[in-house]
Amino acid sequence: MALLGALILEPIAAQEIRLPFSAGEKLRYAVRWRLLPAGNAELVVIPDRTAPGRWKATAKASSVGYVSNIYRVEDEYQSLFRSPGFCSSGIHKQIQEGERHREVKLEFDSRRRLARLEDRDTTDHTPPKVEQFAIPECVQDILSAVYYARTLPLTVGQSFEFPLNDGGKTIQIHVEVQAEEEVATAIGKFQAIRVEPDLFSGHLFTGKGRLFLWFTKDARRLPVQLRAQIGVGTITATLTGIERENN
Repeated sequence: MALLGALILEPIAAQEIRLPFSAGEKLRYAVRWRLLPAGNAELVVIPDRTAPGRWKATAKASSVGYVSNIYRVEDEYQSLFRSPGFCSSGIHKQIQEGERHREVKLEFDSRRRLARLEDRDTTDHTPPKVEQFAIPECVQDILSAVYYARTLPLTVGQSFEFPLNDGGKTIQIHVEVQAEEEVATAIGKFQAIRVEPDLFSGHLFTGKGRLFLWFTKDARRLPVQLRAQIGVGTITATLTGIERENN
């Protein structure tokens, strides 16, 4: 029995070692809007102890300074996804942006190939909007997609696609791997790979814009920078800290 257990656990352990992130990884970011300090953000990933092979990723963003005075932001997203396929089990969003306060729960049932959306305005007591949508067996949410991208080879000149659902029709997202560049951050310079997912002009967002992400070239594939070029100007989030959650 001991030998059988070792044979079962060995490939599982090897799979965990190959992951580009470790349990409790916490990444901190400074956010700028145009030339102004606009906020802080963090990404944390931990194992979900209730389901073997499942991970929980949390993203938080809050506005600061002058920007917070004109448009206060306090957002928190929690995503559950499974390893090794990195298929999402769902995402929970708590959104406070200006006068807009919402709670959104999006659950994916891979067996039934259905998504269930519950969207509630937390400023009143009206019933939540509840809808269902068809999904493929494996789908990404907007947060799990970042961790999924970190597992890919990211070869410059190539591209990849994945299905993404953010509460509606599932969209096939096309991502171009564009260039190798050096990214300067508060904690040093990183050799990074720039990618551009096609999210705008009706693919995911209706407005016009462009989104770029930079992942480190090393095995960790750290997302060191994000830049969104949208109607209100350029928003950039740059890495300021790497730590373990229990530090």
